[in-house]
Amino acid sequence: MRTAIISLTANGKRLADKISAQVGGQIFTKGRNFEKLSELVATVFGKFDGLIFICAAGIVVRMIAPHIVSKLSDPAVLVIDERGQNVISLLSGHVGRANELAIKIAKAIEANPVITTATDVAGKFSVDAVSSKLGLIPEPKEAIKAINSAILRGEDVFVTAGDVRLNLIPQNLIAGVGCRRGTSSLKIFEAIQHACAMIHQPIERVKLLASVDVKRDETGLTSLAEVMGLEVKFFSVAEIQKKIDEYKLEESKFVMRSVGVGNVCEAAALCCVENARFALPKTAFKGVTVALLWEK
Repeated sequence: MRTAIISLTANGKRLADKISAQVGGQIFTKGRNFEKLSELVATVFGKFDGLIFICAAGIVVRMIAPHIVSKLSDPAVLVIDERGQNVISLLSGHVGRANELAIKIAKAIEANPVITTATDVAGKFSVDAVSSKLGLIPEPKEAIKAINSAILRGEDVFVTAGDVRLNLIPQNLIAGVGCRRGTSSLKIFEAIQHACAMIHQPIERVKLLASVDVKRDETGLTSLAEVMGLEVKFFSVAEIQKKIDEYKLEESKFVMRSVGVGNVCEAAALCCVENARFALPKTAFKGVTVALLWEK
């Protein structure tokens, strides 16, 4: 899960540093990375899987209101007070996994997680939260509420809830890959396999590989794609850089010197699909970096 941690004050920045060190996340600080919060939110909403605000909840509600679209596509939004006492799951608690992230952060900084979704308060599972973890899209959206309401009433929903049917549509994975020159196909395969294991998914769910076009003659990568029966999409440096800028991806100076752009795996994967949701942000292995996206 790729997250942005947004702080407005010096105290907020200190807490943001602590959260980033404990659970990860890219920090945006007022005065250093942005001046107007509304402009930053307009830029990052939908570009990160989760937005973590360190400020008053009312400010956040006003900032995100114009950008909210659907519980099936909105990012997770969390609010944390500057003293780090409460971590509030504000938006997209289930599909966006804001509830899960709130609990994780609260544990890391010894805070109180504030969860308000009915199924979680009742100690029951929700079909949209389970679907999100398994890489499934629940459709139609209207059926989610009916199914979850039936769960709350204690009804049997193994197949249906009354006359309501919910389809759970599997998503494929896109693997963005960066690698050092001469890396073997076995090492690349092991890196992708390990990355999939980190999100509890079999490598068979990967349906597409992506990289920068300077890797087009990288035999380890092309040979692996042939063995796995997958297509590799290669993108130009300009296309890669456009995604880096659009999604505010973190860059590596070493990678910049090697291939001309500072982020390959995440940006290449993003070139393959619109409005992507990260299953796994850039993860480094020996000589290989992998990012996994859910295909929409």
